[in-house]
Amino acid sequence: MRMKTKIVINCALPYANNSLHIGHIAGAYLSGDIFNRYSRISGHEVMFICGSDEYGTPIAIKAEKEGRTPMEIATIYHQEHLETFRKLDIEFDYFGRTTDEVHQEFSEKFFMDLMEKGYLEKRMIIASYCAVDKRFLPDRYVNGTCPNCSSESARGDQCDECGRINEPQELINPRCAICGNPIDFRETDHIFFTASKLDSEIREWLQGKEEWRNNVRIFSLNMIKDGLKDRSMTRDMDWGVKVPMEGMEGKRIYVWFEALLGYISNSIKYSRIRGDENYWKEMYSSGNIYYFMGKDNIFFHSILLPAMNMASGKYPLPKMVTANEYLTYRGKKFSKSRGIGYTVNEILEHVDRDSIRYYVSSVLPESSDSDFTLEEMKEKVNSELNGKYGNLVNRVVTFAAGKGIVPKQGPMDDLDREVMEKMKQSLAQYREEMDRIEFRKALAIWLESVKAVNTYFNQSKPWDTIKTDRDATASRIWHSLKAIEYLTLMIYPFVPSGAIRAWKTVHGSEPNVKDEMFSHLGSDCDFHIKESGIIFSKIEIESEGSNQMHLVVGKIIEAEDHPNADSLLHFKVDLGTKVIDLVAGLKKYYSPEKILGRKIIVVENLKHSKIRGIESQGMLLAAQDSNGAHILTTDEKEGTEITLGNEAYDDSGTIAIDDLKEYDLRTDVSDGKTVPTGMLNRKRLILMANGKPVSVDGNVESRSQIR
Repeated sequence: MRMKTKIVINCALPYANNSLHIGHIAGAYLSGDIFNRYSRISGHEVMFICGSDEYGTPIAIKAEKEGRTPMEIATIYHQEHLETFRKLDIEFDYFGRTTDEVHQEFSEKFFMDLMEKGYLEKRMIIASYCAVDKRFLPDRYVNGTCPNCSSESARGDQCDECGRINEPQELINPRCAICGNPIDFRETDHIFFTASKLDSEIREWLQGKEEWRNNVRIFSLNMIKDGLKDRSMTRDMDWGVKVPMEGMEGKRIYVWFEALLGYISNSIKYSRIRGDENYWKEMYSSGNIYYFMGKDNIFFHSILLPAMNMASGKYPLPKMVTANEYLTYRGKKFSKSRGIGYTVNEILEHVDRDSIRYYVSSVLPESSDSDFTLEEMKEKVNSELNGKYGNLVNRVVTFAAGKGIVPKQGPMDDLDREVMEKMKQSLAQYREEMDRIEFRKALAIWLESVKAVNTYFNQSKPWDTIKTDRDATASRIWHSLKAIEYLTLMIYPFVPSGAIRAWKTVHGSEPNVKDEMFSHLGSDCDFHIKESGIIFSKIEIESEGSNQMHLVVGKIIEAEDHPNADSLLHFKVDLGTKVIDLVAGLKKYYSPEKILGRKIIVVENLKHSKIRGIESQGMLLAAQDSNGAHILTTDEKEGTEITLGNEAYDDSGTIAIDDLKEYDLRTDVSDGKTVPTGMLNRKRLILMANGKPVSVDGNVESRSQIR
């Protein structure tokens, strides 16, 4: 008999400044929910806590751009995240906010506790400062070249390419991420967490965590191979938890310090809501603590937070820190701002929650990056979840209901014993993998078990035995349904809604998934089947299209009135590798002198057409609104390829002008700026030049058509 215990599950707090994408779900939240549901039906007492991370410069800057307050931005995305989790069956006991008063009080108290214990001290530092924006910059708002791997997209706090924790001063050619200008460094006072005092303790603790995945344990040890460094725990800004010290009025507690305390502060708030003030203390003091996150958060959960808790001496260290690698989309990291991949809400417009959860579970990046494709989702869901498991439930139930058979356990023969023994062995193996947080392996065991039960049902041939022995047939159906019970409980943590539908189909009532359920499998039971056994619907997803527009930056090197048309202009345009002729109806809005030398965006692979005697060898793009036409432009050099989001031209050849209508090119507001966008695979993507949005000349109305 397995020992029951208390379990605290925390998922990294999502930052409340943008929508959640599928990469976020695969990184932390689905795994946390799977383990939560599995732990509960295993009989453990579970507290599943998360919340919105709502402070810091990114939210303040987004608020400035949108003309809102930071609290308004945080509230908008807090509510959106709650709804997104609900739609995906991710059920936290409590999903709080770092702007909550309880969090403020706890963070300030924790901060002062470390100050009193000698782990915080004031130091003068040289900090990043943008003279253009007239503000000190948080580390993540400094961009530059990584000194370790030479990635040109490193931030001042971390390089996503190699994982190195950086200081802004270490970057090569540091610049402001807001305006792009070079930064300088100025003196300012800040409070430092003297983590170096805990170097040997953290190192020894990490070395003892041999049950952790290597991507967490080895990575963490490598991070401190040169020693655990002190870190600044305050910032020059006005959006955050106040520093409770005299002389520090213009400072706020660093978001990565106070946000990590959100696990406990949200647990305190949850305890108060449930009417038991000390519940969180009971869970933390005697429970096992698990953290789930993406790999970019490893340092903060395996090193920084444990060091903070060691310094405090009041809070336990985690039993398990589990970090998934990246779920990529066509080989690139999901990114809403760069138009890579899908948000959860975009996918939910076309696919149900069970399908998403099953597919993402099957490709969880537990030990290495894995790739997400709609085509693979369609194949896996339709052939495995629906085709093998859902179809099995439907076949058994439909046959029994259609023949009026009441399932009843009878004497077991070798075939019955074989399938029941298979289920017991599979369940034991499945639980071992689930306990180790090896969810893909557990799901693979489940799928093999589904195949075994399908084989049993086929070999039973109830359609034949019913002709001669209804009692034997009733026993075969009973054993088939009993095996389906095993399968249903095993799949429940992964696709809870579908599993509950399956359970109701064979039992007539819902399972009590808040309590221990696995012991039910060892007992005899009656089945009360429903006539409809359709658990999942086959999903239909169109194949993803590719970008067939070859958009290139061109420079107008000659401009003149069209000799044969009053409203047209004729250009010579340098595309870097060649010079082409273009004809455009812009004379009403641009004179030849005004547009000469300008950079434009050209549809290079458009079918050539003769316009009033001059062959136009492409088409420039311009937005049209009530004020006139506005060319699309950029500072990038001629010949630069323009992508639609992250989708480059697919070398498909020439397109006709009517083909452009499929992309629904228009202007939209993104991060406070009006940018050109287009549709591809049901997603609206920004036109990008070297990873930066293309500009529109002048003030253009949002949702203006581009042609």
